[in-house]
Amino acid sequence: MTRSTDRRFHSSLCEAGTQIPRHSVQIKALDAAQSYDYEAKINGRLEKSTKLKIAIIGFRNFGQFLAKTLVQQGHTILAHSRSNYSAMARELGVSFFSDPDDICEEHPEVILLCTSIASTKSVLRSFPCQRLKRNTLFVDVLSVKEFPKKLFLQVLPPEFDILCTKEAAFRSST
Repeated sequence: MTRSTDRRFHSSLCEAGTQIPRHSVQIKALDAAQSYDYEAKINGRLEKSTKLKIAIIGFRNFGQFLAKTLVQQGHTILAHSRSNYSAMARELGVSFFSDPDDICEEHPEVILLCTSIASTKSVLRSFPCQRLKRNTLFVDVLSVKEFPKKLFLQVLPPEFDILCTKEAAFRSST
């Protein structure tokens, strides 16, 4: 508020019969929408905390189907595949990484392994797990269950969580 505005405000108060010493009136800007801004920030934090960063390894038909569904739910989806699916990923709103090291640098909370059964072992053994956070959850979505469960337990560091989708094969780092 400028000095002339301050004077006009003081004058209007005095004309209304209110006696206010000139030096006691000091008006500062007040953001009336502050409480709404605060609520919006809190809601934004809550929404962000319920959304996951999920990496899909193997971005063929089933990986793309999962990506489309998860993007619609508001999750951040990253994808990696031996073949270049960057155009399809862009169309689905997914970030595509041709290099597995780069996708790991994004620190996804969940890794969905959507590879073919034949390539699962080589993909998992060559995957740069050391670049991931310790509490990363690995999920297999293969149709066979015993094979990926045993492979996850053999290859992945013990601080990673695993979830095999059919059986109750769950290992927690806690």
